[in-house]
Amino acid sequence: MQSSSPWFSKQKTQSLIAFSVSTCVHLTLCLTLALVLISAQGNLARVTQLAITPNEESDSDEVTQLELTPQTIPADSIQPSFEAPAISASLVATNLDSRMDGGGAYGNVAAMATKGSELGIDETIAKVSKSKASFFGAHAEGNRFVFVIDSSRSMLGPRWEALCKELMRAIKSLSPDQEFFVISFDSLAHPMFGVAPPKGKFLTAVDKNFERIHNWLRSIRHGSNTYPASAVGIAIKLEPDAIFLLSDGEISDSTIEDLRIWNRKQNEEDEEVTLIPIHTVLLHSQVGFVALETIARENGGTFTPVQPR
Repeated sequence: MQSSSPWFSKQKTQSLIAFSVSTCVHLTLCLTLALVLISAQGNLARVTQLAITPNEESDSDEVTQLELTPQTIPADSIQPSFEAPAISASLVATNLDSRMDGGGAYGNVAAMATKGSELGIDETIAKVSKSKASFFGAHAEGNRFVFVIDSSRSMLGPRWEALCKELMRAIKSLSPDQEFFVISFDSLAHPMFGVAPPKGKFLTAVDKNFERIHNWLRSIRHGSNTYPASAVGIAIKLEPDAIFLLSDGEISDSTIEDLRIWNRKQNEEDEEVTLIPIHTVLLHSQVGFVALETIARENGGTFTPVQPR
């Protein structure tokens, strides 16, 4: 068998050398690239750690603190958001005591004050304190008023005109949420429109009722005598917040004595107290001074003598 030629051997040797060099170069490039990638990944990881780790740890710590160690507030350090006005307590007591103080604000007024106290609303108390009525200079607090007026013949003329004018002014001065009832008297009681309670009811202070009461006043026929007892009795049964009683003469019936029974009640301390304040007005006269002053004094009201102008 012939041996290989020198040229073939030389070519083989050169191919092996070229292959070896190529392999070494490629390996070197691969290793270099691998090292670069590994280095870059390490730097990126450190940068990411520096950028993210502190916030994550802070958030984690905060969440852990909120979940595991909630802040507690001592009970004695908690302050109420409001304090009910002191006046509301007395008004509530008045309401619960069934009008036992002989003063002015009763019934619906006390109920409003109670509601205002429960809600902590100062405006409600302020509104209640302003609910009032006036009649010939006599003042009363509340939401419901009964006017008991003398319609005997002695009231004819200037006295009746003065009475009608002042009564209309008084009821027109009421707010729309206040109510009134009018009863005239001579020998008998005459409820407004000739309708006695329970069919006869309070009127609200609105325009349509002002005209009705004006027309009724003009239709009244004046009778004899000055007997207010029955009219006052009807007024008390209506349970208003206050009663205004007007006359120009000597009261000739048992009104004073009857009121000592009708308008009294024993309280828990077994004391006799007034149920409804009665404010009296003596119109253009000196007759009846003592009787009207006595009624006002014994029934928690005021006495107002009115002289002609």
